[in-house]
Amino acid sequence: MKRIIKITGIISMIFVLSCEANDPLSFYGGGELVERIEEGWSVFRNGHFDSALAIFDSTLIDAETIMLEDPNANLIRSTLGDIHTGIGWCNLRLLHAETAREHFIISQGYELYSFGTSVGLMTAYYELGTVFPINSTVVDSAIQIGHWIFSSGMPEEFEYNQSINVDDVRLLMAKSYFSNGDLSDNDTEKAGALYWILQLDPEYVYLDAADPFTWNLYDNGEQDYDSFGEAILMIILELEKDVFPA
Repeated sequence: MKRIIKITGIISMIFVLSCEANDPLSFYGGGELVERIEEGWSVFRNGHFDSALAIFDSTLIDAETIMLEDPNANLIRSTLGDIHTGIGWCNLRLLHAETAREHFIISQGYELYSFGTSVGLMTAYYELGTVFPINSTVVDSAIQIGHWIFSSGMPEEFEYNQSINVDDVRLLMAKSYFSNGDLSDNDTEKAGALYWILQLDPEYVYLDAADPFTWNLYDNGEQDYDSFGEAILMIILELEKDVFPA
């Protein structure tokens, strides 16, 4: 009888482990963490950034607790990138760019090719670099990340918030080059504010730095602005109306 009970216990344990193998996230409590991450993004998409941040922060605490209890919980490690990215984006929207930058960097340690993390980090560098006086070196970091996004082959939209997509990167590139004083259309180097404006909207192809009569928004043959730079700035502001703002 004892042998039958012992065998039954072993079979039950095998069954449990088998279920956990089929749903490995549940083994480390990861299923609940994923649900809370999705809840955080849902709250974020509704514009409640403080509330979303609270969800991500508490989820991070629980994930780190699991990691302390079992350092081999690799499946939990795979969710940490998503959590740090969520904390990063909430801080961006709450105008805490430095804190956001720190969390995006941590996230990249888990998910190097995450589009949402990369755009977030690029945005953080842009925000930090364009605080007066402009720090061109920091803005250059945003530009380098932008070029890397396009060369890496990563997805062109953020899985948790599809309103954040590759057009945001193009706009950030235009703004970053403008901030650093490069208004050019350098097709060879894929550089300059005008180059990236044209990647967003080719209709501005009529713009010419040497021809004041093209310094307008509507190709009307009139000089609407005092400088080419002013025209570029107004076009960037116009494009921001249709693209997720940085």
